[in-house]
Amino acid sequence: MHSFNFDDVIINIPKAKDLRYLYVEITNRCNLHCEMCFKQYWSDEEGDMSYELFLKLLDDASEFPDLRLVYFGGIGEPTVHPRFMDMVREVKRRGFALGISTNGFLLTEKRMRELVEIPADLIYMSLDTLPVQPTQIGHVIPSVTLERVKRFTEMKKERRSELPHIGVEVVLTKENYKEMGKIARILGDYGINSLLYSNLIPVNEKHAQLILYDGKINLEPYLDELRINAYRGFYIHIPEFKLRTERHCDFIEKKVTVVRWDGEVAPCYRFLHTYPEYVFGRKKMVYAHSFGNIKEKSLADIWTGQEYSWFRFVVKNAIYPSCTDCPFVNACSYVEDTKSDCWGNEPSCADCLWARRITLCPIPMESMHKFW
Repeated sequence: MHSFNFDDVIINIPKAKDLRYLYVEITNRCNLHCEMCFKQYWSDEEGDMSYELFLKLLDDASEFPDLRLVYFGGIGEPTVHPRFMDMVREVKRRGFALGISTNGFLLTEKRMRELVEIPADLIYMSLDTLPVQPTQIGHVIPSVTLERVKRFTEMKKERRSELPHIGVEVVLTKENYKEMGKIARILGDYGINSLLYSNLIPVNEKHAQLILYDGKINLEPYLDELRINAYRGFYIHIPEFKLRTERHCDFIEKKVTVVRWDGEVAPCYRFLHTYPEYVFGRKKMVYAHSFGNIKEKSLADIWTGQEYSWFRFVVKNAIYPSCTDCPFVNACSYVEDTKSDCWGNEPSCADCLWARRITLCPIPMESMHKFW
């Protein structure tokens, strides 16, 4: 039990091994160079998680009785890892559910068939536009994504299998918002199980002009068209398009952690690497933050450690300021980076658009013992 004195109130936090979702960045390399990606604006070292460290991580994962899912994600393309399929097989051999986030370009027919036969439980792919409407900053060649979705659906039917569930993530900007409904209709016809729309977090000034949550566009006609598709048999996740009072961090509330390729343990995607972001046009440096490295400690020791336990308590209970709508936002040095805030939190989530649900965290819903 950890005990903290908070404003003369004693807070006791159990050392609970209650991790539910383990996100693993098996590599931070990628086969694409999408202009909107954080990866194009950082100076972090590139690398792959060693297979030995990966096996050690799975050993550590066995200490968590409520672990629901191991998810290959992070800021990289998992399929470029030279032992990607070995890692897939090992996760499933140990009895864990498996999710994968991928751009789909390196999913050969053989790989796809094996992912259906194993099976993976959830595969999310990226699509930001339709083939007839290319954008400047999104994922290129969207026809590749559509073809992969189609083939997965066909293979599942051949095996009479529900798995893997297929999801598609779409990042919305001023370039593609008019296609929201059309994208949903087409993907529904292709047999997807879930569709996640999220907003762009800009990484440069040019991209900052493309956000949809600045109130300059009436999105309701397009959202109405999108909502019609909510009755077509697949989940649709829709973000917020303006600031609201409530703040909820899915990484915290769903008990998620993220292990970087080099073993560092971050609380979320936002703190996985160091890069610039633009919050309503205001530049901010986001610094990577780790609560420990699995090369030196077990994941359970890091998860139940004092620093990480307090961080989760603070975020879950929103004990941090709201920089985004603060009247002093343009005259305050705390908003320049994530190192700390005016309430003394380190690191600071006070400017986080993920917590505002403007950007949606790629954490699946779970129902009927399946992931969507």
